[in-house]
Amino acid sequence: MNDLFDLQDQGYDETRLSRMDRRELAARKKRAAKRRRASMIATLISVLVIGAIVVVGWKAGAKFFGGLSPFSASTSTPPQDFEGQGTEPIEIEVKDGDSGGAIAQTLYANGVIASVQAYTNAAIANPDSSKIQPGTYSLYKEMPAASAITMLLDLKNLSGNRIQVIPGEKNSQIIQRIKKVTGLTEEEINAAMEDPSARKLPKVADGNFEGWLADGDYRFGKDVTAEEVIDEMVSRSVKRLNKLEVPKDRWEEILNVAAIVQREAGRDEDFAKVASVIYNRLEIDMALQMDSTVHYKFGGSADASTTSNERSDDNPWNTYLHKGLPKTPIATPSLKAIEAALEPANTDYIYFVAVNPETHETKFAVTWSDHQKNVNEYKQWITDNADRLNSKDD
Repeated sequence: MNDLFDLQDQGYDETRLSRMDRRELAARKKRAAKRRRASMIATLISVLVIGAIVVVGWKAGAKFFGGLSPFSASTSTPPQDFEGQGTEPIEIEVKDGDSGGAIAQTLYANGVIASVQAYTNAAIANPDSSKIQPGTYSLYKEMPAASAITMLLDLKNLSGNRIQVIPGEKNSQIIQRIKKVTGLTEEEINAAMEDPSARKLPKVADGNFEGWLADGDYRFGKDVTAEEVIDEMVSRSVKRLNKLEVPKDRWEEILNVAAIVQREAGRDEDFAKVASVIYNRLEIDMALQMDSTVHYKFGGSADASTTSNERSDDNPWNTYLHKGLPKTPIATPSLKAIEAALEPANTDYIYFVAVNPETHETKFAVTWSDHQKNVNEYKQWITDNADRLNSKDD
């Protein structure tokens, strides 16, 4: 127990204490007051921290659950909700950035759900409801709100305009996929790329979209335009480069190196080492001599090789004839390839070869003699698999 209270309990009068005792008593009072203030401050801080957590949590959910009010329904009367499996099919578009309230209003306006409040209750009961992605979905009219949310969370119900761009694809391949999925014509897509500034293509790309149509999964509404598709793909590349904090003046260079890495390295584990070879060759002013850059014009082969005629063709992507990087990226690179181009492995490698083109096992070398041993291993694999490779080419 505190000594201060002992003095008071024993009936001591403060005025009768000695000077030293009074000083000690004053000091004890001061310490007690200080402890009380510290306790009050700690309590206040705790309240503020808890309040901040509540506010942050509220704001995090507000974006999706905006417009949904769990308090608007009568506690005695349940909200109107349909029963059964629904009636006639209908397509519903969820736009990028739509909140839960916006989705509920869209469903209600199109006769999918009986009331916004039914959707509110179902969304609150389903923690995954905030994960609904933009796109056009095939649903049914007069569905229970909970069933509508379940269908919106199932990507199999996307009715179309889902475009998947695969790392290593050229723009010509990506354009064909856009055509197939959206029904847009090649003329419309090419016209959208005639004005690079309107598509916000960075100036370092020098007007060429090759390598800038980012890989990934895209979902668009049924009335999407070619301009909207290209804008989104370019925007994703720019966001990726900004997130990696790549200097703007190096954007084109990094995509160019990353594209070669993507096409040359068959395994993610080799990306950084292939990137080191590219930079090491550039450092010593050696021609890159990458078959992938030759394939950009002529296409690939079953054994990933090139012919002497292809290697002697004078085009700005042929790194056998021209030193430095090719005119443009040769494909769209993945995030991992871009990261490898940005942070290559620290090696002295100058050479590499995939000794097994099917498993993509790759061997690296510093000297020409060691590289030749690896090349001979590759050639032996070609000899051992000649019949099968010829059948693939046929």
